[in-house]
Amino acid sequence: MAEENKRMNFFKEFLKSIKDLDKYEDFALELPKKTFKYFIKLIVLFSIIVSIFYTIKIGSVMRNAYNNLKEKIPDFSYEDGIITTQEEPILIEDYKDSFGEIIIDTSIEENEINKYQANGSNIQIIFLKDKCIIKNNSLQQVYRYLDLAESYNIEKFTKQSVIEYVEQINTIYLYFSIYVTIFICIAITYFISILLDTLILSLLAYLVARISRIKFNFGTSFNVAVHSITLSVVLRLIYIIVNLMTGFTVKYFELMYSTISYIYVIVGILMIKTDFVNRQMELIKLAQEQKKVKEELEKAKEEKDKNPDKKKEPKDKEKNEDEEKHEGEVNPSTIQENK
Repeated sequence: MAEENKRMNFFKEFLKSIKDLDKYEDFALELPKKTFKYFIKLIVLFSIIVSIFYTIKIGSVMRNAYNNLKEKIPDFSYEDGIITTQEEPILIEDYKDSFGEIIIDTSIEENEINKYQANGSNIQIIFLKDKCIIKNNSLQQVYRYLDLAESYNIEKFTKQSVIEYVEQINTIYLYFSIYVTIFICIAITYFISILLDTLILSLLAYLVARISRIKFNFGTSFNVAVHSITLSVVLRLIYIIVNLMTGFTVKYFELMYSTISYIYVIVGILMIKTDFVNRQMELIKLAQEQKKVKEELEKAKEEKDKNPDKKKEPKDKEKNEDEEKHEGEVNPSTIQENK
């Protein structure tokens, strides 16, 4: 139950950060330690969701690669650091948008690969007879088969042996391993990236608060910045998912990402300023009412001190009426004495 309450508290705070700008005064008064915990939970949630979609994407690429291995790639064999094939060259463009263009040509040497010109920043993965080269217009990395085979203690293999090995792999364990690896990488990468963005927002929050004549320290500014970046993180999450699934891109997304968080910081501080001014006005009104009541009490007291006999007059008047009443009555004892 305690864990559920914590989760509910996080999601309530998450929603308030996006839609309740009038709550930013409460966020500003939090301890920075509590806000940092919220920031960590936000990054963890972001990393969990993004890692799921990256794993789905990689799984899809792996399935396509396996199908291409069986259908498009000709028979090949590896032994003593050399790969031999029966057909050449082979061009596979199915993964051009994901990780690069694949070229298999075991008939040429390394100094002849310039015949395959990379288009802009597109990556080419070229398999030669004794090495694999990954290159684009500005980068070229060479991996020798012999070095890789010695690292994994592999002496020889064929296309059929590779297919049989792939089919024996436990896909659940493989996907879980991929997910954990991606989660760790994304969590570290985006923690650093979003934390730097938050520190910049903290500086902006501090400057805006000073201009608005609100006394903010760095901790308070950090609190406002963390909650201000929440919507931007959500939008980045949605953008990454859409980009992975459809390839859709937004040219100025990073500018939009920053602009939204800046707007939240400025509006949040202005809301705090408005609440502060409204509270001051209420205090002024309350002080005026108290002053008015005090003046009325003092005035009543002064009038009472000036006329101390006002309350005694009714009693004296009542006493005189009783005396007049008794004067009109006849005493029976007096009548007896006269007789």
